[in-house]
Amino acid sequence: MSGMNNKTTIKYEPVETVLKRYMDELGDTTVDFEEINVEESLSRILYDDIVAQFDLPTFNRSLVDGYAVNSRGIALADTDSPVILEVMGESQAGIPTQLAITKNQAVKISTGSLLPENADSVVLAECAQLEDNKVKIFKSVLMGENIVQKGEDINAGQMFIRKKRKIRPQDIGGIIGLGYKKIRVYKKPVISVIPTGSELVSIDETPEPGQLIETNSHVLKGLIKQLGGTSIIKPIIKDSLDLLKKSIIDSLKDSDVVIISGGSAFGTKDYTLNAIQSIPNSKIIAHGTAMRPAKHTLLAFIDGKPVIGLPGHPVSSGTSFHTFVKPILIQLAGNPRSFWQERKDNVKLDAILAKDVESPKGVEDYIRVRLVLLDNGKITAYPYAGKSSFLSTLVKAHGTIKLTPDCTKLYAGDRVQVTLF
Repeated sequence: MSGMNNKTTIKYEPVETVLKRYMDELGDTTVDFEEINVEESLSRILYDDIVAQFDLPTFNRSLVDGYAVNSRGIALADTDSPVILEVMGESQAGIPTQLAITKNQAVKISTGSLLPENADSVVLAECAQLEDNKVKIFKSVLMGENIVQKGEDINAGQMFIRKKRKIRPQDIGGIIGLGYKKIRVYKKPVISVIPTGSELVSIDETPEPGQLIETNSHVLKGLIKQLGGTSIIKPIIKDSLDLLKKSIIDSLKDSDVVIISGGSAFGTKDYTLNAIQSIPNSKIIAHGTAMRPAKHTLLAFIDGKPVIGLPGHPVSSGTSFHTFVKPILIQLAGNPRSFWQERKDNVKLDAILAKDVESPKGVEDYIRVRLVLLDNGKITAYPYAGKSSFLSTLVKAHGTIKLTPDCTKLYAGDRVQVTLF
């Protein structure tokens, strides 16, 4: 495919069409698994189902401090006619007991302690009065009251957590509670980021006139980390087809995804398309989408690995990442396909638009907005009209509103939905 005139490939297709075609090509591809300690698994994606290895709890236990009884023996107990039971001993948390009772007996018990044999409930301490080795019970209880029976929470062999779950703090507690020390999780996807542009210098250099400090890779590194990935930031590639091609080939060796920042448009110094096409086993899925900003996004595969060309302007780069790279990383990390399809991971707020905004017909337009909470409790969205090269609008904005291809204008006072950054 090398040598193709890249200007002939331009085709601004709808975003959803392009995304679906790319995700269909990616299919069910995921990264491999690794085994880690459960306590280190927060926010990782489960590779296997978690099945209970034993009953939980493993024994009948009390939920309160009080007296373990057989409910039949105190069925008539009340304040005026307390039932008197013989106290056979005490059951304390963490200490095994061989105590057993009849319906005329009780055992003093603390929260979490093993229930004595034949006890089926616990009377609260405040509903009883101890006198020597006897206890007066002033209230009846139902069978099973104030206790948890063995296996009542979960039975041995029962499904506890299904695979592909993003592990939360409470999940860690549950998994450890079932006796697991190690679990298998999906590895963190590794993403190489290749900054490009002869005008760019690193943060360690002082820019000369006509030069800019390269920032996109630092933003992308943070976004990748938020999604649970690991980034490898490659050295800045000056405008050179051969250097870019070599960097892409090298990056594919140690990465699951390669992102090229800049050079995805159709200028004489935009080499991303030609560099990808010159590499064997490359496949261009889309070059150009009907969106603003980021219409020059390039989506490809090389040897089955995703390779994405993001526009160089900061706003365009961020918009393209959220639209295309984010669902790719979610899929690779082991999350279900429906997760990215429904975009349920995006946090949205309703707001009132403060100013009119316009958009070209046939373009999916992402407008950056700043949110203000008014005294009446309503949220107002102030749109930014800055150019896609303006880094400041990304920093000041709280999120974006989306105008669909058939919507050319929204008016001040309209209710809009803001996707938060």
